[in-house]
Amino acid sequence: MLENAEAERGQILRGLLSFSVNSAQQAAFPDTLVHMPREILVDWTTPAGGGFRSVLYFDAAIAVAGQRAALATFLGDVDAILENDAAWSIESTGRDVDSATGTLLGLWSDSTPYGGTGGVSGEVVADATQMLFRWETGVIINGRFVTGRTFIPGLDRGGLVQGNLSTGLAATLTGYANTLAGSGVGFSIWHRPQGGSGGFSAPVDSGICMTELAVLRRRRK
Repeated sequence: MLENAEAERGQILRGLLSFSVNSAQQAAFPDTLVHMPREILVDWTTPAGGGFRSVLYFDAAIAVAGQRAALATFLGDVDAILENDAAWSIESTGRDVDSATGTLLGLWSDSTPYGGTGGVSGEVVADATQMLFRWETGVIINGRFVTGRTFIPGLDRGGLVQGNLSTGLAATLTGYANTLAGSGVGFSIWHRPQGGSGGFSAPVDSGICMTELAVLRRRRK
């Protein structure tokens, strides 16, 4: 999920949902929805510079140390196909919020440092063109499954075949995504509340890396 409050190119990566949920619908899934999502941020630097941030959510009822470690494993696997001037680091502090209202409920910290760099010496694709991971959940609201997306910058051009990821490489990356989804650390998709209510967070069941690259258009300063 990329964000920078100071730089014009700052972008945000979040689970994106195309529908809302009311309190009655949320009450219908007491054992499925995550009631306190934990925000974990990943800072990125590409050859064009820094100021990028991914935003991911996990179940705050689970220990943050394991969540950051699982996320680091996923990113460490993925960065093998990134250009070697691309770098990432997982922030060591963050927020726990109420899923329905977005109200701050607490802060977390974990001192273990996690970071890495790309593993390929080559030419990076444009920052606006990124790998896309799609996350699936088992929660259905308004007749649609809750899904989310994560964009990964810094891809080296050598990983492309006719402008797309090869099916074999995408399958490998999908395996990394499913390892994170199945790691038992509460990886989730949080739909932000509208007008102070109606938010919810659903646990991720599986992930897939798309062969077609994505252009991230949404920006936040």
